[in-house]
Amino acid sequence: MFSRRRAKEEPAPRPPVQGPVLLLPIGHVRNRVTKSRPRGWEKVESVIEVLPEHTARLAGLEKYSHIIVVFYMDLAADAPGKPETLTLESGHEHGIFATRSQLRPNHLGVSAVELAGVEGSSLRVRGLDAIDGTAVLDIKPYLPEYDSIPRARIPAG
Repeated sequence: MFSRRRAKEEPAPRPPVQGPVLLLPIGHVRNRVTKSRPRGWEKVESVIEVLPEHTARLAGLEKYSHIIVVFYMDLAADAPGKPETLTLESGHEHGIFATRSQLRPNHLGVSAVELAGVEGSSLRVRGLDAIDGTAVLDIKPYLPEYDSIPRARIPAG
């Protein structure tokens, strides 16, 4: 006698999200940077002012040395051009998704930054490439086992 095995049923594909996605800020960036710049962000010190209703969600974050900040680059949304490609200083042309440009379709920024301190609902960070007033959408702890890829490959130019 032989046993019958049930074939694993594949789940039905989930339909893609249709229409806009609404995201609300959980806080805002405060620093002395008033316009975007191509470099020098590693020296920038910022304070992320988390909205009062999210303060309890910060519990335990002070134990981490680094965090990941997701933010909305609202000034880029008003930029006149929405390029598909950019020519970098190296002279090489890349698709916008192969750059760190703020001129992205959804103008989302993601940065891993040093967490210098937590005081109430304020986070002091270094290296955040966001200008003063930028809306913060999410904060996550930086976890080397997930967020660091030692043998990651990047183009030479």
